[in-house]
Amino acid sequence: MPSIRDELCRFIRMNEQEQWEQSCDAHKDLERFGDDLIPGLIRCLSDGNPDVRHLAVKLLAAARPRSDVAVPALIERMADEDWLIVTSVILALGDFGTLAAAGIPQIELWLQSPNEYIRLLAATTIVKLDPSRTEFLPSIRAATTSDHPVVRSSALEFFGEDTDM
Repeated sequence: MPSIRDELCRFIRMNEQEQWEQSCDAHKDLERFGDDLIPGLIRCLSDGNPDVRHLAVKLLAAARPRSDVAVPALIERMADEDWLIVTSVILALGDFGTLAAAGIPQIELWLQSPNEYIRLLAATTIVKLDPSRTEFLPSIRAATTSDHPVVRSSALEFFGEDTDM
């Protein structure tokens, strides 16, 4: 039987060949690993292949609430050298709610990023994890008028406003 890592690599190859496998479909397919799925995905977070790490983050987020035990390992991935993985982790942690509040100090480091989207992502995630952190609301509101369409759309979505422009 192939390992969880082998299966993640298969999904990655399929996507590279434009035979897209959505995370939710991949997660359903991996359910055959049963109780070994979440620990296996957690092990994949430290894999040498960044594509494997990235897919593991996405699948752990899709496996909630079963994957709540993965929060400490996801927080550790905030130190990943691949910014795509870091942004995926930040997005995922926002979905874990207060369980991921311990990651706020690592997320705060990304508030200084030169990338406007990453700064917005960090700010919105901190507010999701700790709603008392209202000091970020003015900068998130300002992002609703950004020249960058992804930043603008993400800020509008955070406030529950229409993103059709």
